[in-house]
Amino acid sequence: MVQPSLHLGSSASPQTRRLYPSAAGSLEPFLDSVLLADGQINLISLDAIAARLGSRWATRSELVYEFTERTLKRHIGDTGFHLRVSDTDYLVVLPTEGKFAAQVRCVRYLREVLTYFLGEARLSDLTIREVIRIGANGLDAALIDTAGLNAAAEAEALHSDNARPPDGTVDRWTPFTASNGRTVRVSCALEPVFELKNYERIGNRIVRRILLADTEAPLTVAELQNFSRGDLEKIDLATIARGMERLRIEAADERQLSLIIPVSYITLSHGHGRASVAALFAEAKIFVRTGVICEVCDIESVPQPALLTATSLIKSHCMFVIGRLAAAPDRGLGNLRDAGLQAVSFEAPQGLVGDAEFLGWAKAAIAAAKLIAKSALIYRLNSPRHAGYAALLGASHASLRTQTSSAATAVLR
Repeated sequence: MVQPSLHLGSSASPQTRRLYPSAAGSLEPFLDSVLLADGQINLISLDAIAARLGSRWATRSELVYEFTERTLKRHIGDTGFHLRVSDTDYLVVLPTEGKFAAQVRCVRYLREVLTYFLGEARLSDLTIREVIRIGANGLDAALIDTAGLNAAAEAEALHSDNARPPDGTVDRWTPFTASNGRTVRVSCALEPVFELKNYERIGNRIVRRILLADTEAPLTVAELQNFSRGDLEKIDLATIARGMERLRIEAADERQLSLIIPVSYITLSHGHGRASVAALFAEAKIFVRTGVICEVCDIESVPQPALLTATSLIKSHCMFVIGRLAAAPDRGLGNLRDAGLQAVSFEAPQGLVGDAEFLGWAKAAIAAAKLIAKSALIYRLNSPRHAGYAALLGASHASLRTQTSSAATAVLR
């Protein structure tokens, strides 16, 4: 939409912002609105992009506005309202959401815009303000704590009859006391995964970290190998629960195609663990359009017949079964052939920055992966350029360490 000239009032501050939009007439419907009292009217700030562009903001801002409005229109549709009310602020009204759920959605919209133009969305740049007053000549908005929003939104949802999440998303497994007496918790994030042939996003994978609750130190692979079967099962179930919570909060109104879920072979190798995983897979399907993908971990030394049995028994509960390797494959993993794996996944080393070095590594790794399964997924590539090389060498899917885009590079160049 075409915006009139706008300006920021002199009383603006990092904590409270006062705006005097020349389009103040557009705010009249909200002067005495219950939406204001209920905290469903917020501002998202583009200050971080303007600061990064500096003097170039004047010439590049229209491109930022165009993308931001396209993003808001796609997410909000006819269920809400948005309006640019200053050079770097958008008013977002979400009448169908609770206070904290509306703010979480604003964070998600802003994160998408920041990632597009800056390549990342740092917590310090996720500036959201709750509108606390709308008057005839302007509005006031107070800064909110985005770091604590997820927990507040979850509590709000749990107390709402109309928004209560499925039972499987209630975290019943973490933190827990492991068999060695240490308290352990599971932390998860969602990472976009792309199909390389057309470079289209197919969904997310769950990236997890297992931490000592008292020190927040991550557990090593060797330490996890000493955990009991019951401990590993709790970690797997907590991972699925966390992943569903992330999807519910971050993508509640836009379901992704698929979700890749890591599960230990140990959990799948016995009936109780397999049944628990299958039940949560069924709940996870609510959050995706096509289905879930089971990523079996800790498989390097598993005998082929045992792995085939485990993959066969879980296959009916998911779209695909892929094997996750702790390191890039070599030609010494014959036990994984004909074991029911439809793809193999592994992570790219972070230090492979140069093209020649990456090409040498990727060529050998992908060739070895193709001896095990038809498709190869490489996670956390350093750049879209490396993703292109991986596609030429035969990889089917990938994820990136830092989300970038050619448009963003063009804006910031």
